[in-house]
Amino acid sequence: MKARVNSRADASVHLRQPGDAVIVDRQGPRWLILSCPCGCGAELPVNLDRRAGPAWRLYESPKGTSVYPSVWRDTDCKSHFIVWRNNILMLGPSEYWDDEAEWSDDELLERISEALSPREQSAEEISDQVPGSVPWDVLRCCRKLCRLGTAIEGRGKSIGRFRRP
Repeated sequence: MKARVNSRADASVHLRQPGDAVIVDRQGPRWLILSCPCGCGAELPVNLDRRAGPAWRLYESPKGTSVYPSVWRDTDCKSHFIVWRNNILMLGPSEYWDDEAEWSDDELLERISEALSPREQSAEEISDQVPGSVPWDVLRCCRKLCRLGTAIEGRGKSIGRFRRP
């Protein structure tokens, strides 16, 4: 995140390199403007205001800024990426993110395990039940819980939805 500005017109000056981002904030976050992380030079406006239609959710914490869900350009360069804790994770055209690295936040893992229900829920729905969490962290925890056998991930169109066994 390079800056927080009051208008869309003020964002471009801060976008110098791929992945640079600016939040347009007018009485609350309205837009995330990104310089496309693939390097194509495009400026990507990401709507953060649900009053203006379908919108991404912005999560800000001491660990950094995250946006949910992923950003997937269906035109031009077709980039697909995740903004998570001030980092951009590039995805291929048919990949979904599954970080198999060990999870180090046992307290969050426990809180998410307790929030799981018998019905399938998305990482975003689970995150809404766990104060201070970000859906990307919830997704990592849920996938670890699946590897431990204490959660089940849906298949097909239900990938990314989790429940108790």
